[in-house]
Amino acid sequence: MTDSTELRLAAERTALSWRRTCLACLIVDLLLLRLVVAEKWDPAALLPGIASLVLLSVAALGYRRSRRLRLDAGGSATGTLGAVAIAVTVAALVIAGYVIARPIPPG
Repeated sequence: MTDSTELRLAAERTALSWRRTCLACLIVDLLLLRLVVAEKWDPAALLPGIASLVLLSVAALGYRRSRRLRLDAGGSATGTLGAVAIAVTVAALVIAGYVIARPIPPG
């Protein structure tokens, strides 16, 4: 294999990885929205709603990065990785806050 082929295959694997990340975020997003609707839009359900919006932004960033890699635009992923790391951390903190604020009822 030539170096250009290896680089192209690496970019393809990375693009597929970003696409899987995007899909996973959308699935978790739908589950969080289901929780918000099940809570009948209770103010406490705003936390999962906020986490849902944050994960939606992660999905959008992942889609954008995947698209750039597929179009051979490439470039550095530092900005995307930093934004995704911050967004996932915020979503995790918001979900943890919801779990602490609203513990699971017994039974």
